[in-house]
Amino acid sequence: MRALVTRLLTVVALVLMVGTANTALAKSDVGSGSFGAGIQLGYPGNGLSFNYFLSQSTSLQIDATLWLNGDWTGFGGRVDFLWWQSPLASMSWADLMWYFGPGGNIFWNSWSGNKNSAHDDNYVGLGAEFPVGIGFRFTGAPIDLNLEAVPILHILGSGGTDIAFGIAGVLNARYYF
Repeated sequence: MRALVTRLLTVVALVLMVGTANTALAKSDVGSGSFGAGIQLGYPGNGLSFNYFLSQSTSLQIDATLWLNGDWTGFGGRVDFLWWQSPLASMSWADLMWYFGPGGNIFWNSWSGNKNSAHDDNYVGLGAEFPVGIGFRFTGAPIDLNLEAVPILHILGSGGTDIAFGIAGVLNARYYF
């Protein structure tokens, strides 16, 4: 387990060095302001998405989600520190950007599918994540549209340490003020 943690930290450190060495101009491509608010659609849930640019190439993304899926009900939140890279392509109407960064999540869910039990199964969890996304920054409007894959490492659960790996996916659209 210690070797796995060491390898993971080494990879994260290398990614951080690459991210800080790049000089993207993401903020100027977004529009008039540095704060964006909008919606997110994806797995495991849908909700609100907020993004605040701290500099030309870094932002803080905060998402709040709710999911209602048959016997499953839950809500959660994510906070990610993102590094926006140089455009992959530039068109007259938009720039195609990409980004990545470390983050964390917290969630609660309930499963009511156990009909032999007098109570629902409730679960609270805390994890680390590393979203990688690609998106359009429209030049004629202060809007972005992004698609991201989010590898997640669940670390803590209701019963203590509960290591598990998962992948989420999100499509978000935000208007910048």
